[in-house]
Amino acid sequence: MKLIRLALTDFRNYTHSVWAPDASILVLTGENGSGKTNLLEAVSMLAPGRGLRGAPLPALCRTGAERWGVAATLQSGLDEFRIGTGSELNEKQRRTFRLDGENIRSQAAIGQRFSCVWLTPQMDRLFQEGSSGRRRFLDRLVMALSPDHGRQIAAHDRSVVSRNRVLADRPTETAWLASIEDSIARHAVAASAARLALVESMNAHPFENNGFSASTLHLDCAVSNRLASQPALDVEDWIRNSLQQSRTEDRQRATTSIGAHRTDFTLSDTATGRPAELSSSGQQKVMLTGTILSHARLMTQERGQAPAILLDEPLVHLDETRRFALLDSLAKLQAPVLITGTDHAPFAALEGRAQFFSVRNGSISPA
Repeated sequence: MKLIRLALTDFRNYTHSVWAPDASILVLTGENGSGKTNLLEAVSMLAPGRGLRGAPLPALCRTGAERWGVAATLQSGLDEFRIGTGSELNEKQRRTFRLDGENIRSQAAIGQRFSCVWLTPQMDRLFQEGSSGRRRFLDRLVMALSPDHGRQIAAHDRSVVSRNRVLADRPTETAWLASIEDSIARHAVAASAARLALVESMNAHPFENNGFSASTLHLDCAVSNRLASQPALDVEDWIRNSLQQSRTEDRQRATTSIGAHRTDFTLSDTATGRPAELSSSGQQKVMLTGTILSHARLMTQERGQAPAILLDEPLVHLDETRRFALLDSLAKLQAPVLITGTDHAPFAALEGRAQFFSVRNGSISPA
């Protein structure tokens, strides 16, 4: 896949910009605040989900503008297609998608054509903070391989919110609660099964080269643990029964104690068994970057093409050996790779294999 045109309209600090790169690997350099991360975020908004920052939709609109838009032309083999997304006029809280000029109601249809994964500096603390960030990282990988996963997660989370509300306000509505709990069980099993399948596939084919040792993915999930040894219908029954029995306790705690939202995810070094949370910042960065590269290889094997890879300041915390290993690995991927940094020099290993651009005050020009 190749990004051949990107147009931004009133997106963040871009008023109107049309960018037509001509390489798979695109290196964006510039001062802090110039708009490099905004450009990566714009590409991330073309895929299902809330994008690289997870920002509220109104925050994406340039100050003083009424709406924002991002449109791209992509090429996959001999197939060329267009994706567009943006806010509706006078309705900044609503977002629309278009595929080849036609309105798309289901984001899964976009996911069948385009997906992306990313690493940002904010993710450097992924293993020191709460589990929600780690789940989002894992679910982004799952959605790239299984576009319907996003719909399953969204439906599951809506049902969890509904159950918490009904438990608080109308706890005697047992039939209503049973219906909601049935929905939680179905979507929790579907989402957990997709997560488990990805983890098992990646662990079976770990990424390893001269600069990156293999990492093992771990799921801490009661639902996935049961799915590994029991039929899905039996696990659904277990979730329904457990939720019914925990209603009193869950009402007191204002929570739902079982479901896909209770999943945690972590990494460890395969050779030493050292968990990510006990590793240095550089070692954690190596694990996360290796996971992204392993996922790209799996995507290529499973779906015929890797996702777009967005790397914001990826060389921070990496030593020289691992910097070179990362850049060399990226050069071998058949996928759009957008990578940012403040200076040109650290990316010298990509000379002749990448296209370099300078970003300044919301404008893009050849470096």
